[in-house]
Amino acid sequence: MSARHHHIINVTKAGWAIRTAFVLFLTLCQTGLRAQSNIQYSDTLSEVNVKGRKTGAYLLKSPVGTNLVDLRMMDNMPHILGNADPMHYAQLLPGVQTNSEYDAGLHVQGCDNAHNVVTIDGVPLYNVAHMLGFFSVFNTPHFETMQFVKSPNSASMSNRLGGYVGMQTTDSISPVVSGSLSVGPISSQGTLKLPLGNKSQLTISARQAYLNLLYGKWMKIDDQEVAYNFGDYNLTWLWQPNNRNSYTLNFYYGNDHMNYGDNMYSLDTDMKWGNTMVALRGKHQTDIGVVDQTLYYTRYRNDFSLSQSALRVNVPSSISDIGYKVHWIGRHLSGGVELVHHIIQPQDPKVSGQYKIDYLPQPKQHANEASLYADYTISTGRMKTVMGIRGNYYQQNGFHRWSADPTLSVSYDAGSTGTFSLQTSLKHQYLHRIGFSDMGLPTEFWFSADKDFPEQYAWNVSLGYETWLCGRMFHITLEAYYKLLYHQQEFSGNVFDILYSSYDLHNMLIHGRGRNYGINLLVEKRKGKITGWVSYSFGRAKRKFDNAPFAGWYPANHERLHELNAVGTYQLSKRWSAGITYVVASGTPFTAPKTFYMMDENIISVFGEHNAERLHPYMRLDVSVNYDFFNRNGKRSGLNLSFYNITMHGNDLFYRLKIYDEQFAAKPFRFVLPIMPSINYYYHF
Repeated sequence: MSARHHHIINVTKAGWAIRTAFVLFLTLCQTGLRAQSNIQYSDTLSEVNVKGRKTGAYLLKSPVGTNLVDLRMMDNMPHILGNADPMHYAQLLPGVQTNSEYDAGLHVQGCDNAHNVVTIDGVPLYNVAHMLGFFSVFNTPHFETMQFVKSPNSASMSNRLGGYVGMQTTDSISPVVSGSLSVGPISSQGTLKLPLGNKSQLTISARQAYLNLLYGKWMKIDDQEVAYNFGDYNLTWLWQPNNRNSYTLNFYYGNDHMNYGDNMYSLDTDMKWGNTMVALRGKHQTDIGVVDQTLYYTRYRNDFSLSQSALRVNVPSSISDIGYKVHWIGRHLSGGVELVHHIIQPQDPKVSGQYKIDYLPQPKQHANEASLYADYTISTGRMKTVMGIRGNYYQQNGFHRWSADPTLSVSYDAGSTGTFSLQTSLKHQYLHRIGFSDMGLPTEFWFSADKDFPEQYAWNVSLGYETWLCGRMFHITLEAYYKLLYHQQEFSGNVFDILYSSYDLHNMLIHGRGRNYGINLLVEKRKGKITGWVSYSFGRAKRKFDNAPFAGWYPANHERLHELNAVGTYQLSKRWSAGITYVVASGTPFTAPKTFYMMDENIISVFGEHNAERLHPYMRLDVSVNYDFFNRNGKRSGLNLSFYNITMHGNDLFYRLKIYDEQFAAKPFRFVLPIMPSINYYYHF
């Protein structure tokens, strides 16, 4: 679409100001104006010329506690092995505790990763991690924006205790064929947008990895090669028969396969996991509001297997949802209904070989979850209040639960001083997830709440402040939050419990509670050649379990007391641009071992006080440079050169037990590559 439009109308002196504003509004809507690039727009009204300039910011305007990210940002950011991933940059927002290379989760305001909901157009996915957390399953060019909400701010939020991440596809039809291609050292991906007439569009995206072709000899742990492969495939069909109705069909399929062998222990580990999602969505504009309906199916499955000599262990699990939801948005009142049928296969170990253990099969769990909610908005002068209530019903076999979750959000616009906000809520979550580790491997699994494992719930309160400085060049937000969490579960077992005893999930879980609190500061520069943000977070995430040796309060595994993140892009010239990310954070807690001994060629350890020690502080600097061969007429082609951890700072990821020089030792483990350079070719048309 042309970047310049002209409208000539007859105006009177009395109606000049109103008509000027009205035509400017129409013009901005027609051009799809966002506050996100350096393009001028001009509209002539008789003898009046109105101009507006986009800024270079990629965090779109949204309430305190919410971030809406323009995913075009990924084009100029550092690429990890050729990929710029939106979930990776969500980790750099305030209130999200920074994750190391082997931690795939988003720990939002001290909550566990399992407390979040991650969606494609509102449809949940249950594990979105590739490559031990380096990449998510999202083909970035397939989506337009990413919405990130740190804590529940309305009754429409799903039954989760943590944050919300929503990948949003486009709701507009391109008049011409467009797309993108990216070729990198471990994978290539492409997106094609095909308009089918003026009322329909088909968007297809695919990404396939070939990591071991180029990086195979370097992808090793203790000189043992790691074989890894993954793929992601998206299809979105958008149909807009008229200006009141639109229909969207979404499909996603992804798969991962990793294999690792250790010759010292004659060990072979094989892991497979992946997601499937299909959804049909319809939106209808009425005279009094918008009705948004979605019918969907989503499934996550994993299979972890291990073999050693005459022993073989297989540990599959899965979760599937069949759901329907309708959401209605009115002027003051909005509400909706969500219905979900869960089919859950908890971890179901099978052991064959030298160990003769009788295992009771873990039956599939069939659960039903229903929610009815409403939000009412009151605006009086400078104050806006949103009051909500969400009623939930959950059933699994003979287990039934009812709950009523209130939400309250109040904001006050103090003019040039800034905007103040208060949010408070009660949320329930009926699905648990635990596992052997939180390293992004398919060793975590889901299971339903029941009488032995009650549903989780949390009380939350947060205070926010935002203001603009220097002609809206700088945007500053400040948040403080406090959360109380109940019926928390923690996995106290390990893989050897499967080998040496009859598997019983009840004996491997401990129950407790938690509290999270902290402050977050974000300073964002939205205009000029240099744009980006700097954020600082202080956060505590503490847990209390009554079982020995977990008695008393201690820090959660993911807690980082202090974090400083910086993200920036710089337009050097018409052809050259650069991007950087900088992360420095406190070390995470770990439990140090006291003594070791051997059992059947396996190291068994006795640990000290739980999470009483901390890893060294984490620090990483990533740098990216783009060179455009050409950038005109909507086409762009060039090269991206990126360096992950360019300073080669040695970050401790965790401690592990191993025999070093024929002696037991616990030493920190670091990522296999101290620096990861990558180069990829991109083409946008």
